[in-house]
Amino acid sequence: MGRCGLGFLRLLITMHHIYCFSGLGADGRIFKQLVLHDAKLHFIEWTTPPPGQTLAQYAQSLTTQISHPQVVLLGVSFGGMLVTEITRLGQAGMLPFAIKSAIIVSSCESRRELPWLLRIAGRLQLHRLVPYSMVLGLNGLNRFLFDPKTKAEEMYLKRMMLKDTQLLLIKRCVHMILTWQYAQPPKAVVHVHGTADRLLLMRGLRVDHAVKGGGHFMIWNRAGEISDVVNNVLGAAAAP
Repeated sequence: MGRCGLGFLRLLITMHHIYCFSGLGADGRIFKQLVLHDAKLHFIEWTTPPPGQTLAQYAQSLTTQISHPQVVLLGVSFGGMLVTEITRLGQAGMLPFAIKSAIIVSSCESRRELPWLLRIAGRLQLHRLVPYSMVLGLNGLNRFLFDPKTKAEEMYLKRMMLKDTQLLLIKRCVHMILTWQYAQPPKAVVHVHGTADRLLLMRGLRVDHAVKGGGHFMIWNRAGEISDVVNNVLGAAAAP
């Protein structure tokens, strides 16, 4: 085998397979600004959960989309909550693959880290009264919570939020979040959070890397800093 062939083989062996869990209702496009080394991104596709499914059960159902023996998990917002649940399953020896690293961005690691208003809303089942199609169509509210920096980001959020096919998915996943039972975060999850996140305030969270001024959409508009963190984690995972 020639030098080029050996180099390609070495790349295949050392390449990180990163399974990406986007925010609720979003898709793989939110990761498109990242620049990651020796990595192939695989985007988890949302499926509509059956009524009454828990966050842990939903997370386990999505693991059927993971096809490599060793993986890195990367989750944003709701996707980060799923990553923590899958990490917990891995640490309990309940998965057919090994997790080399788990990284969450603009998210939280347990029910205990949810804002207290959300915990109360879940306890009182207030989310069942929410007119989702109306709330998701409030452009001013979405701009305030997600803090998009460009027209392209605003257009992406608008299309994502107003997608009729997403309403049932969002409604059931919000129920999962607000009734999340898992209170103890798993070990070895790398948490990246913005100091200006308005949806999940950083106060009270266990954070490994704080991005100064970063909002809830920083996976897109602060992608350079997020890329640096992820690349450092990948480098540590590859070290002997």
